Amino acid sequence: MADDDDARIRDPFWSAVHRRHPDLDIVLLPPEPPSDAESGQPHRAPEPFARMQLEDMEHLWAALVGHGMPRRDTRWIPGPTPDSIRHTVTLTLDGVGSTAGIGHLREAITALKGDDWKVFTPPTGMPRVLADRPGELGDESLLFGYVPEQNRLFARLTSTGIPVDDRTATDLIGGAA
Repeated sequence: MADDDDARIRDPFWSAVHRRHPDLDIVLLPPEPPSDAESGQPHRAPEPFARMQLEDMEHLWAALVGHGMPRRDTRWIPGPTPDSIRHTVTLTLDGVGSTAGIGHLREAITALKGDDWKVFTPPTGMPRVLADRPGELGDESLLFGYVPEQNRLFARLTSTGIPVDDRTATDLIGGAA
């Protein structure tokens, strides 16, 4: 017991605790916070999922814009759980006048609400519509905006998470996993 008392006196933390609370013998620390939980869902093949999401985006573009041949950019990003990834599809159309661009955004608010999206329109900054809806593994989100300085209309659909193994995640998103 004497060795324990000597160690307490030499240690800055324990000496302060002992000085303030001489009646304490044991200090319990809270448990460590839980680590990010795995999804608990079976792994899925990413290619069919990406094709399905691309089709969803093309339907959204047709409903929200209905014209033009937008440029397409796709990528995989980390998901909401350590064993998942998300897929993003961005469509961009240049040469859209401000009247048409802002008009598409205004019409999108009603169209998205009618399709069970939760819609938010930020009051300041670049004209845009943010929307999300629940998915299997986290929300699916949409950013639909207009860049007046560049006459550019764009839409980015970010999928719900898809559970995959570590190797697939690393192959698809690299070191960001």
